[in-house]
Amino acid sequence: MMLLPMLASGVHAAPPLINIGSEPLTAACRTATSAAGARMAGTSLLLAAPAASSGSVALPGATPPDAAPPSGSAVSPGPAAHGAAASSAPLGDLLNATLDASDSGGHFERIRLPAVGSASPGVALWDAGNILTGAPGRAPVPEPGARRLYTAIVQADGRLAGIPFTWPALSAAQQAMLDQAPAPHTASDGLGERRVAYLRGDRSDEGTLFRRRSSVLGDSINSMPVLVGPPSGAVLDASYTAFRERNKARRPMIYLGANDGMLHGFDAVSGIERYAYLPDALMPALNRLPGPGYVHRAYVDGPAISDDVVIAGTWRTVLVSAMGGGAQGLFALDVTDPEALNEASALWEFTDRDDPMMGNLTTLPQIAKVRTSHGDEAASYRYFAVASSGLNNYASDGHSSRNGKGALFLLALDKPRDAPWKLNANYYRWTTPISDSTLANGLSAPALTFDRDDALSYAYAGDLQGNLWRFDFAGWPSVAVQALFAARDADGRRQPIAQRPMLAYATGGGYMVLFGTGVLFDRTDLSAGGFVTQSFYGIHDSLSVPMDVVAGRRQLTERVLDASSANLFNLSGAEIAPGSKGWYLDFLQSSRTGERSIGSGVLAGGAVVFNTLLPGTDKCDASRSRTYVLNALTGLPEGRSTASIDPAAPIVGLLQPMYPTMLALVPQSSSLSAPDPTGQVVVTKNYAVANVSAGEVAVAGAVKVRLRSGRLSWREVANWRELHEAIK
Repeated sequence: MMLLPMLASGVHAAPPLINIGSEPLTAACRTATSAAGARMAGTSLLLAAPAASSGSVALPGATPPDAAPPSGSAVSPGPAAHGAAASSAPLGDLLNATLDASDSGGHFERIRLPAVGSASPGVALWDAGNILTGAPGRAPVPEPGARRLYTAIVQADGRLAGIPFTWPALSAAQQAMLDQAPAPHTASDGLGERRVAYLRGDRSDEGTLFRRRSSVLGDSINSMPVLVGPPSGAVLDASYTAFRERNKARRPMIYLGANDGMLHGFDAVSGIERYAYLPDALMPALNRLPGPGYVHRAYVDGPAISDDVVIAGTWRTVLVSAMGGGAQGLFALDVTDPEALNEASALWEFTDRDDPMMGNLTTLPQIAKVRTSHGDEAASYRYFAVASSGLNNYASDGHSSRNGKGALFLLALDKPRDAPWKLNANYYRWTTPISDSTLANGLSAPALTFDRDDALSYAYAGDLQGNLWRFDFAGWPSVAVQALFAARDADGRRQPIAQRPMLAYATGGGYMVLFGTGVLFDRTDLSAGGFVTQSFYGIHDSLSVPMDVVAGRRQLTERVLDASSANLFNLSGAEIAPGSKGWYLDFLQSSRTGERSIGSGVLAGGAVVFNTLLPGTDKCDASRSRTYVLNALTGLPEGRSTASIDPAAPIVGLLQPMYPTMLALVPQSSSLSAPDPTGQVVVTKNYAVANVSAGEVAVAGAVKVRLRSGRLSWREVANWRELHEAIK
């Protein structure tokens, strides 16, 4: 990462700042001569088809009559997988964002994928960028003046009033920002109203006052599509049952943040934009977007999440989105009724202006129910957005923490729009100390655990100085914050944790906390001069009182990789001995190859599945990857996994030609055992291990999972099939 020196007020230096890239960092560099139409990969989401107990589940569909015709793009399912994955079951649909390398014009397609192992290409059902932009002889849908675009006027204390994104509705301060000429000119040029028209999609000033666009839609790099269909929770509550019934036929929507300043809401069937929100926090930078000299930057460039929550006694569906490198903070929307999305849909924005400990969120926020009652009191609950402080909260921007500490935030989703933010009333914050002020710092996304009432019990998060933190919510609103472990290589150097940990139930009680180390924030992180040893860890938290701190590697069991071939590794190690507090493995020769773990993996029963990044020989070369399927409790190869290139080998370090933008376990089949004497049954599920890269889905192999009842790392979606039916 590029480290930018900075001094806080006083005599102590703040930690170095992190330069957060807004380009596709694992692809080859864009060049000054990139041809128009040349595409670069952005974000993606695989909507896996539901598993079938026999046969396959089809997802038929046709191009909607009011959508653009297929763009001609296609995807390949990659090489056929051996074993359980080599079936006729479909992969599902791919939501795939790309950008034009010449001008950052965005495209967002829904692609119907063929069955696993099929040689047939996928079919693009729609491209939201094409629909929104139009073409000769085909008007954009919707027309610029008819788009449902909204923003908000946010007061200094956090009070918010939603408004249409039109020139007359903007406040005087917002109009002044949009009237300002972008750098290097800073004076007002009076073009604010025309800039608003440009951002709404009007193209009449392109090529004269403003830059030309190949697409009205902006690009999406680090954001993440979110599908919101009919309510899908399994809450055993009469009020929720009624909520599900009322909304069982609501329009399925796909929400996506983009670097045009908006979070867009697209109809999942037609690809037509139905709504978009422009956060007020991004208003100071919107004047740059139309400029002829525009240099690509982040806007709504962070991931989002959606869930059903209770607000003022009523069930609602909310969406919470980070802004990545665009602004320091996040925002929340009420998306319960897609037909009524309007200026009242914005619930709140929370930025470093509200609390200087908030930084740039590049990782996924969470939504959680928290028990707010005490002891023998009648149980009462409140719903919160849960987010880390992210990166650069010590940046000297007028709202700086200056000390480099991390923080975990809980932001009440029921805060009234006209209420100010107030610490320990409608938001809560707990800090983590910094270990070394000479190193960059930032808290990663938290992994959450829940009790039998689905209320938050623990949160685990890592930081860029290698510390793994546990937050214990048993004494709410007092929360115990403790360091469980510090990741260091064999030479004692700190290893950064930038991903959200994964949690599995541990034998004998407690949790196994699983995570890898390494970062990728900008292209300087791909330079060989900065390669160091990176690792993957399984740390056991026994939940003992007092906390059983893991002192270091000497208390862990080592796993050793060796290269059986260039494409697949062997993994060995001793049995977990009594007294061992987990396991670790160092990626093979990672100080030379640059191999690292920058994104969270997936848990499936007792297996942990993850990808690593392998930089190219030059920082502008496309990156490769390796896929691992390990036993979560032991760190040894998962014997129920099968590599696509060798049906007799487990998936350990399987080389992939490109770094995937997404890893998914795609259900292929499932079966139930006969009940045992206690009445329990075992569910056997077969999954294809699918990697999404540059619009292609490659099957790395298969994994078989056997499950009993219980839940930790996922929520059972009660109406999964109905959800897929709704988006056909």
